[in-house]
Amino acid sequence: MTKEPGSTRPRPRNVKPESSSSKFASGIETDTRSTKSSSSSASARTAKATISYHHRSAIPYCPLATTAFIAFLFVRLFAALLSNIADCDEVFNYWEPTHYLQYGYGMQTWEYSPTYAIKSWAYIQLHALIGNAFNFLFNHDKVKVFYAIRVIFAVICSICETLFYRSAVNNLGPRVGRYLILTMLISAGMWNASIAYLPSTFAMYTTMIAFFYALKPVSTTSGGRIYRTIFWVGLGSLLAWPFSAAVGIPAAIEELIPLVLIDYIFYKKFTIVSLNIVMYNAFGGKDKSPDSYATEPWHFYILNGFLNFNFLFFMALISIPGLILTYLVDPGRISSTSTAGPIYAYLYLAFRLMPFYLWLFIIIIQPHKEERFLFVIYPLICLNSAVALFLIRGWFDRTLVFLSDGHLPYSRARRYCMKLLTTFIIVICGTISFAHIAALYFHYGAPMTIYKHFYYVEIPSQIAARQLQVDLLNNPINLCIGKEWYRFPSHYFLPEGVRLRFLKSDFNRQLPKYFLEKTYVDSNNKTKLSAEREGTWTIQEGFNNYNLEEVDRYCDYIIDLEMDYTRTVSDNAYEESYITQTDQWSEVICRPFLDAENSNSITRAFYLPPIAWQKLKQFISYLPARLTNNSVTFNTLGNLKWGDYCLLRRKNDTELIDVEKDWTVIPKIRLYVENWYWKYINL
Repeated sequence: MTKEPGSTRPRPRNVKPESSSSKFASGIETDTRSTKSSSSSASARTAKATISYHHRSAIPYCPLATTAFIAFLFVRLFAALLSNIADCDEVFNYWEPTHYLQYGYGMQTWEYSPTYAIKSWAYIQLHALIGNAFNFLFNHDKVKVFYAIRVIFAVICSICETLFYRSAVNNLGPRVGRYLILTMLISAGMWNASIAYLPSTFAMYTTMIAFFYALKPVSTTSGGRIYRTIFWVGLGSLLAWPFSAAVGIPAAIEELIPLVLIDYIFYKKFTIVSLNIVMYNAFGGKDKSPDSYATEPWHFYILNGFLNFNFLFFMALISIPGLILTYLVDPGRISSTSTAGPIYAYLYLAFRLMPFYLWLFIIIIQPHKEERFLFVIYPLICLNSAVALFLIRGWFDRTLVFLSDGHLPYSRARRYCMKLLTTFIIVICGTISFAHIAALYFHYGAPMTIYKHFYYVEIPSQIAARQLQVDLLNNPINLCIGKEWYRFPSHYFLPEGVRLRFLKSDFNRQLPKYFLEKTYVDSNNKTKLSAEREGTWTIQEGFNNYNLEEVDRYCDYIIDLEMDYTRTVSDNAYEESYITQTDQWSEVICRPFLDAENSNSITRAFYLPPIAWQKLKQFISYLPARLTNNSVTFNTLGNLKWGDYCLLRRKNDTELIDVEKDWTVIPKIRLYVENWYWKYINL
């Protein structure tokens, strides 16, 4: 073993100094001490790019694939067990059709009507098969089936992330790979998207696998790279979400340029067949009427990106401008062993950073904007921010050299300063992400708690105490929801024999309705659900009409949210305050739910204990008024308003005394954390 100059770190004998140190293609980073280039080595290789870093240590540490997978899986499993369902589209367009295939009943939206047929049953059937296996394993416990499917999402996402990470290490260098794994692990966006049952999440999985190949250099001897890239992009676009194909366009263009030039020489015309296929996939699923849905301003995704990735999102935005700046002020930081010259390394990297910008541009110009549309590029946000962090580190290094007038050697102190910078950025971004994840859990987690109590405690205890004979078809228990319909977590959280009903509310758009159910009479003269699923092809009428008059008189239970600070007669013309109707309804269980409209915007987005907000507010009060501009947002830091998210039972002569509020359910962690939080922290 030999020691590198100025360092006590040993270096293996087989690592030779080169003029370029961090290789995209091989993932090897070595120190730079010689000004000679390895021309013979370059001529023997195919076109490869190299990140060069002036006077860096030997090979930077980055986790092995096995270690990375364990880290990813650990975080994603927690997300699967603790995350809320943030999007009602996930429930009614994916969980509910899956429940219908598994159990024979569930809510149908207009997208699944054969008249429109804009949702694929192939995607749903794939998940229903997984659910059926777990349904047998867990003895028809639907809540456990729900979480088991989520666990499968966590495993799949972890595998895809590991492949994506290893490709970054091998092709962009260990240092970029190390930053990539950290950004993916700490980002709130990846936490939310990784276990969502949405086509955009599935497209995110396939995008990561596609980039496992797309990050590799263009090969002059094999077309396997582009074929595999297009296959995985195409799989995500055709099976899940057509628009996701746009992320494969840069890789296709890069690969096609040599082919197009050669074909032009022979055919005297441009032939870009593969590009046509990609373009067809990218625009084949165009929404016919985006203006009929919620529209948002162009900066919606900028704000959303900051919420889910905080400063990492802005670093991703500056990745290509930063690449251009690096080329102008420090061109040697990224060099190439390719005979095409140093410019190849920058073009190589630019093509791999470009899909993030392309996808962001496509969705920004669309009037209809939703958070889940960004899921496809969440891993690419992490990739671009990791490269940007590498570039920032280089700028910082050159600044140190400049400030020392060129007399600062590559010493341990200089390396320590750079490590301190990157550690500071990662810690700050990770802390903010954790605060956002905690805010989502504590501020909006009441629905999951209430529905699990209903499933595991309320219905079993009522059936046992009253000796009820519950029958889904002939004698169901009706659970009614009004304005809280969009927080319903699917029929996986309703016991067998419970029907969902809708109360009239101020929401005046079309609501889902049950799929058509086929029944038969068995040998005991009991009506049962048939195994056939005719609802998948039978056209139902009335998806644009309501039939909810006086449905509340048939409700056995109501789940409702009472906001003490927002209710007015004019604003809630059709919404009764069921919680206050104590003569008709009794409270079974209530949990606090954040009144976001009347809470401080910063405090509701990022969780800190109340005492921390008080200290921060006190610190801000000492600042000059011109810095805060007497902002209401800063003056009200820590102010949160709460409502009550409640399960209500209709009163009758045989009403039971309140049942025990604890229960055994996957995951127990959620219950323990909630009880601890409300008892000790949020006093």
